[in-house]
Amino acid sequence: MSEEKEKRNLPFIQETVKQKRFYQIRAVQRLVWAAVSGGVFALAALAVFAAVWPKVKPEPEPAEVQPVTLPEPKEEEPEEPPVYIMEQVSIELEDYKKMYQQLMQIGGQAEKSLVNVSAVTVDTDWFDETYTSQRSVSGVLVGDNGVEVLILTTYQRIEDGENLLVTFYDRTTASAVLKKYDRNTGLAVLSVNLSDLAESTREVIVYADIGSSKTLRSGEPIIAVGSPGGNYGSILYGNLTSVSQMAGLYDGSYNVLTTDMTKARSGSGVLISWSGKIIGLIQDQCEVTGQSNTIQAYGISDIMEVLEHLSNNQDIVYMGIIGADVTTTVSELEEIPIGVYVSEVAMDSPAIEAGIQPGDIITSINGQQVTNLKDVMSILMKCSNGQNIQVLCMRLNKTIYQELELSVSLKILE
Repeated sequence: MSEEKEKRNLPFIQETVKQKRFYQIRAVQRLVWAAVSGGVFALAALAVFAAVWPKVKPEPEPAEVQPVTLPEPKEEEPEEPPVYIMEQVSIELEDYKKMYQQLMQIGGQAEKSLVNVSAVTVDTDWFDETYTSQRSVSGVLVGDNGVEVLILTTYQRIEDGENLLVTFYDRTTASAVLKKYDRNTGLAVLSVNLSDLAESTREVIVYADIGSSKTLRSGEPIIAVGSPGGNYGSILYGNLTSVSQMAGLYDGSYNVLTTDMTKARSGSGVLISWSGKIIGLIQDQCEVTGQSNTIQAYGISDIMEVLEHLSNNQDIVYMGIIGADVTTTVSELEEIPIGVYVSEVAMDSPAIEAGIQPGDIITSINGQQVTNLKDVMSILMKCSNGQNIQVLCMRLNKTIYQELELSVSLKILE
């Protein structure tokens, strides 16, 4: 019987006591709870910091606008007279292909400093339906002032645009604003904030390599890039037919380069030499008579001062005369004073309001001698809107010239 009792109690005697699992230990539970609480507290503190920081963080100082000084146009060294070797050489199609590939490379490099400017306008039709229209024109990246990228373009193509969009070489687009314009020459400068451009776009921006139009010769080969064919990215090849034509505008005259390249109705862009330098800006503000069907451009050297004024947000004032230089030779032959002969005075201009008349010869402005239109342009570039200048004129009275001093109140051509 004792043996049976012993066998009956054996399972109870052999039962083992199990150890608590690791996560059931009270000390471990407290440690885990402390870690979780600390994490929650840290996340809450981070959220509060993120909400408050924008309101208390110091504002970064705005970038300072730097004055823009454009480089002097680089005059290329005149080439030595060619040496002609009379030898028959057969030119294969492959030779033509290589030549055009080289020209395309020159044009492609210049295109990095060009942009496409789109002027977007919203209007309403006869049925009171809203529609959007868009006009495009090429622009030239001329530099920056530390805050904005500055773009030279044609004012007539963008003046009605409610929104201006600029497409860069890498096909990215940014909004632009009209900085300044000169209705006399038809030039305008737009600006795009550097902060609006991605780093990748800023890296591909190349500012224009400006050459000189003073040393050009008729017959020189050139390339037209931008939108000379009417669509952005087109390239044309041709020659200069004239480099000495002058276009008379108010208070000055500008060199116009003519070419043998057919003009597109909406063509724009620049002329570049075979060295890749910009030598002209395609324009249709003042066309040379008899060549209205070909591409014409401002000689780049003649518009540099206008461009620098516009880039620095400075007004360009006008007096309102169209004239011609009275050179020493003309003065001796015609027995008239040296200066600027006034052939026309614009209606409602400062000049006509001051009493300047066709036939007058301007000899001095603000005490500075005037011998040609370049002098007039240079003096007016230093003047401001609303400024009064003293103009000394010689006016023919029967058989002799009499001196007149007139006060002209300058203004902007609107």
